[in-house]
Amino acid sequence: MQKSKLIWGSVILGVLLIVTILYSQGIFNSLMSKEPNKDGTPVFKDIDKEDIDWEEIAAEVGANELGTVPILVYHLIGEQEGRWTRTPESFRNDLQELYDRDYVLVPMNDYLNGEIDIPQGKSPAIITFDDSTTGHFRLLEEDGELVVDPDSAVGILKEFGKKHPDFGHVATFYINGYPFSSEPDQRQYWKKKLQMLDEWGFEIGNHTFTHSNLGSLSPEEVQAEIATLKGHVREAIPDYEINSFAIVQDGVPDPYETIIKGEHNGVSYEHAGVVKWAWRDAFSPFHKDFDPYAIERIQVFDDDGTSSLTTWLDRIEYRRYISDGNNEMISFPEEWADYLGNDFDKDIYIYEKADLPRTPEKEEQALEAKGMHVTYYAASSQDRWNNYLNLVEETSMNTVQLDLKDESGYMGHTSTVELAQEIRASKNFLPVEELVADLQERGIYSIARIVVFRDPVLASQRPEYMVTRKDGAPLDNGVWVTPRSKDVWDYNIELAKEAYEMGFDEVQFDYIRFPEGNAAWEAEYGSEITGTRVEVITDFLAYARAELGWDKRLSAAVFGFISFAEDDLKIGQRAEKMGPYLDYMSPMVYPSHYGPGNYGFNNPNAHPYEVIEKSMIEFQELLELTGCELRPWLQAFTMGQPRYGRDEIRAQIEATENQGIDSWLLWHAGSTYHKEQIVP
Repeated sequence: MQKSKLIWGSVILGVLLIVTILYSQGIFNSLMSKEPNKDGTPVFKDIDKEDIDWEEIAAEVGANELGTVPILVYHLIGEQEGRWTRTPESFRNDLQELYDRDYVLVPMNDYLNGEIDIPQGKSPAIITFDDSTTGHFRLLEEDGELVVDPDSAVGILKEFGKKHPDFGHVATFYINGYPFSSEPDQRQYWKKKLQMLDEWGFEIGNHTFTHSNLGSLSPEEVQAEIATLKGHVREAIPDYEINSFAIVQDGVPDPYETIIKGEHNGVSYEHAGVVKWAWRDAFSPFHKDFDPYAIERIQVFDDDGTSSLTTWLDRIEYRRYISDGNNEMISFPEEWADYLGNDFDKDIYIYEKADLPRTPEKEEQALEAKGMHVTYYAASSQDRWNNYLNLVEETSMNTVQLDLKDESGYMGHTSTVELAQEIRASKNFLPVEELVADLQERGIYSIARIVVFRDPVLASQRPEYMVTRKDGAPLDNGVWVTPRSKDVWDYNIELAKEAYEMGFDEVQFDYIRFPEGNAAWEAEYGSEITGTRVEVITDFLAYARAELGWDKRLSAAVFGFISFAEDDLKIGQRAEKMGPYLDYMSPMVYPSHYGPGNYGFNNPNAHPYEVIEKSMIEFQELLELTGCELRPWLQAFTMGQPRYGRDEIRAQIEATENQGIDSWLLWHAGSTYHKEQIVP
């Protein structure tokens, strides 16, 4: 009898232990039924939330409900992958990618209402479709019955949601008149399709009746486009309320309010949200900068074999919205406290999180970084260093970019990187860690400059990495190492890791290119890493990002000419290819480096404002899909006529800031700068 009691006691303890483990993993809070809810959202089993320590759970899962949300936009679903088309296979892969990364589909309306009710540790994602083409929703006739094409977006979503009921299948279709009728035989079904979408929990949004760019229409015409579409939907679903609107081709009307609220022919509309065309992740509805009438989206497409979804999810990993599992509470780390919006009928829980990699405050500082290049020789003089600090205090500057490894291949500090020690590349005359600590104490943003493929020291000490002419002679006296060597990649990445360990806020790679000139185009680079020059440079950045992680800020200096070049200038730099792996790109847009005829000027050097303005516009267009921000290098030196002083330097700064870019760096090879040339 005593033995039987012991056995049953052990069984009970074992069951309790299993229950505790399951609970701690959030499994009890994410038990699902076999099918998603009618509205397409995941079904999670109801539990008694009264006795749960939600605050403890929030801290354990790293909840951040002020983090950003990926709102994805698709256009065509079709057979050929392209800039505007996603194949059914790729779309399935996208859903799997989201699912594997612990995202859950939520309705746009729930997002707008701040009702994101998902399990702890999960993140919301929203899928939208523009233009209502047939690939989004196709009906096929089989044995006298209409069935959903399994390769249409609706078919894929429903099937994936059935397989993964904890993911759901909800999406928002921003439609035009006679939706899903790009194939003539499908037009007869447009009303039935809208009814089926409503029945299955998908959402319907307004995208104008004729897919019109509203920027060119009168207020009356804008209201007619929107109201007519709403009336059209009600022909199929009389009581359906459209709550959100998607702007066509970034066509913004004047006044803007006409897309939010209006009336035409007795049909009135009022939208709770407006989504823009694309370009970045969206603010949490609880974030102070959330604007329901200017919601950003991310376009999903294939970029030469790389999914834009994958690169964007990597980019936002450190700032993603993570749920605490309790829809009645908003949880976030204390570093985000200043970014909470107002007037939420929810409890607020703020917790401490150690070693938060990228705080919003530091991100704002990076986004507004204005600074100067300082050589390690200049920084080694205490008097000059103090002058730089004073210059920051007396101007609008807030940033110092310090050479870690410069064009000589040497470093001013004693490096702990093994290869740097072996080739005697480091010099012990600069207390870098002390300087960086000084910058941090003063609230000054710090950037470590690492020159990558121009490295005379590495080339001389490891000739196997040196770039040579076809006849075997060193190219340019042996100052270049090959971008096609993984050892060279790893060496510079190890230096970058060291820079972060020393406390730098950011690392900037320079000379991240192949050498220029006729001889360089025919030079020998080895064959360890194959591919075109563009592929090699892009792959290096992708590899560096994977090694360093997205919890570090990374930038690169590039030629200014690549903004208008039709190719890569045979140096491997293409802004749109490099951008997905960078936080910031710093094009060297020095007016003195442009030739006669560039931007329509015989002497571009005499037109600093115009040169910077035009180049910034071009670079913004190249980078708009990537998430990479601009921080140009501006000319603070004289080369040719006219001499550069206050007027020329201020003209460049103003041209940058007038393009909405609040970040720039000044370059002078000798690190000589003057207050009167910088202050407004």
